Amino acid sequence: MYKKRDRRSLFSSISNSFNSKKGQITIFIILGIILLLAVVLIFTLKEEITKFKPEELITPTKGKVENFITTCIDKVGEEALFKVGLQAGYIEVPDEIVKDSSMNLKVSPMNVVPYWAQGPNTYIPSLDEIKIRIDQYLEENVRNCLFEMQAFQSTYNLIEKNQPIADTKIGENGVIFNLKWNIEIRDKSGEVITEVINHVSESRIKLKSVYEMARRIVEKEMEVLKFEDITKDLVSLEHPNLPLSGIELSCSKKTWDSQKAKETLLKMLRINVRELKIQGTEFVEFPEELTYYQNHYIWDIGEDYINPDVSVAFNFDERYPYTFAVTPLSGSKLKSSQMGGGEMLSFLCIQTWKFTYDVIYPVLVRVRDETTGYEFNTAFTVHLIKNTPYRGEAYARPSYIVEKATDEDYCKNLNVPTTVYTNELVENNYTGVYYTDPLEDVNLSFTCLRYRCEMGQSEYDFAAKGNVAGITTNFPYCVGGILRGVKEGYKEDWVRVVTAPGKEVELNLVPMFKFPLNKVKVVKHQPFEEGEPLTSAEPLGNEMALITLTYRKEGDTFNQPYHKVTQVKSKQLNVDLFEQEEFEFLAKADFTYQLEINLLNENKFLGGYKGNWTVDWDQLESGEEIVFHVFANNNPSEEEMFELMTGLSIMSQDIPGPEIITTKK
Repeated sequence: MYKKRDRRSLFSSISNSFNSKKGQITIFIILGIILLLAVVLIFTLKEEITKFKPEELITPTKGKVENFITTCIDKVGEEALFKVGLQAGYIEVPDEIVKDSSMNLKVSPMNVVPYWAQGPNTYIPSLDEIKIRIDQYLEENVRNCLFEMQAFQSTYNLIEKNQPIADTKIGENGVIFNLKWNIEIRDKSGEVITEVINHVSESRIKLKSVYEMARRIVEKEMEVLKFEDITKDLVSLEHPNLPLSGIELSCSKKTWDSQKAKETLLKMLRINVRELKIQGTEFVEFPEELTYYQNHYIWDIGEDYINPDVSVAFNFDERYPYTFAVTPLSGSKLKSSQMGGGEMLSFLCIQTWKFTYDVIYPVLVRVRDETTGYEFNTAFTVHLIKNTPYRGEAYARPSYIVEKATDEDYCKNLNVPTTVYTNELVENNYTGVYYTDPLEDVNLSFTCLRYRCEMGQSEYDFAAKGNVAGITTNFPYCVGGILRGVKEGYKEDWVRVVTAPGKEVELNLVPMFKFPLNKVKVVKHQPFEEGEPLTSAEPLGNEMALITLTYRKEGDTFNQPYHKVTQVKSKQLNVDLFEQEEFEFLAKADFTYQLEINLLNENKFLGGYKGNWTVDWDQLESGEEIVFHVFANNNPSEEEMFELMTGLSIMSQDIPGPEIITTKK
């Protein structure tokens, strides 16, 4: 039987130990070891926390990679949208469509536009099908953008953890590219730093609105046969070279040349198809005197498709494949039939004729979003069989090669008297400057489709009209010609003209000022640390400076500024060529330009300048030299190049702006 140990005896023995000197030393040693371990642990944890601060490593690295992937999505997505617009909703046109000429309109040696309607059949891709094609293009091409450029490879390893999965959203106001793609970021030792998974990029291109407009046009054409009706009306105009039906008291047979009949109809189609407008879209109104066009060439396709931000252009060209046939035909001639003229009524002859035409031709439709400049193409075929609109199976008729008329032939028919006034215009909407003066010696030309006629040169006080400059002369007839005015030292001007007797047209040419490129200097400043002074300017070495000046007026589209000039400065340029180059500025007023300079060396982006530059006209006119300052990093890493590209406008604020030097030192 065990006995319980007396607790008092246990505590008594411990107390005796503490009372001994040896026991006290032992306790202090133990406490010292514990304290030392605690200090070591605190410093170890502090070192680990310092090593992995998220704001110093993970976040910047992740952000840079995410931004680069987004840039790749932007690039690949824009490529996909461009191809979709160019090829009627296709990114890669299937071989069965490319190889079958009855399924596409070949608009260039390298480009075809698939038909959305051919004969009785329609082949309109849905918006969902287009979305799938964009997704596939992103998934197949975004990888090359990231890895073939070897971005960040000198610093990090990017590991692809899954195949990219795209989910494009085509909305009312643009396109959103969603991409699920897990990219793991590791340092060179193989340690995982972070990962990026979901990526989003947006495009301002309104694909949905232009697609729906194009689809509605094709569907409406299949419903009402608008182009067949236009073709029928043109045949019914009874052009002297294009007979339809008639009767005449004559004993002389009437004949027409079938080749001229064909050329006449094709020319009428080329001119008139382009004049058709869609009601509620952006277009130039027909003049009041052209009531027929106002009533027949403004097409109402429905109230739901009124969109003033969209313009629509229709086009037919004789170079497109077409079918033409006319019956009855005697050899190459169309001939009338004679009635009467017998023995009893030899003095009475009647000539009668009635011809039927078969015409099949394609129309190219181009829908343009005026807010972004984006264009969407599609095409369909038009069928007139025996003078009747017909959407059945197309007849297998041979095509004819049409000999083109020359400019000289077209310009012989000058019978529409027109007056043109020419002025010098100085205008800056942002500063309120505006004035005009008569401008003589302006060379005038008139273009109607592919034909060009030289119309002479404007004169001061022409026809004793006083303080005006211009010319009165006969123009050829054209429902939509372009009148141009050109003079050395001025920006050319042009206006659209529907010729009519007594019409008056005004051209306003803007004066330009040319500054020799050999008097333009580019100097560079090296990077500097915060708080240190800016380095002194140095001349360029082997670098190449690409200089772009852009001036935009109110109403300019993004990719069509009013004035834009680009020049290159480099020691590697041919000296003789360099001596002849010039910078063109708008003259006689102060103008603010968007200035962008990109500094390059082989395949590296070294820096540059980006900002607005207001050019004083008085200084520019008397200037002897222009000096551009740029920010330069002579040997940037890949990450530094990316920072230079994205932050150039901010960095440019730390260096001097452009200088116009009027006196040499």
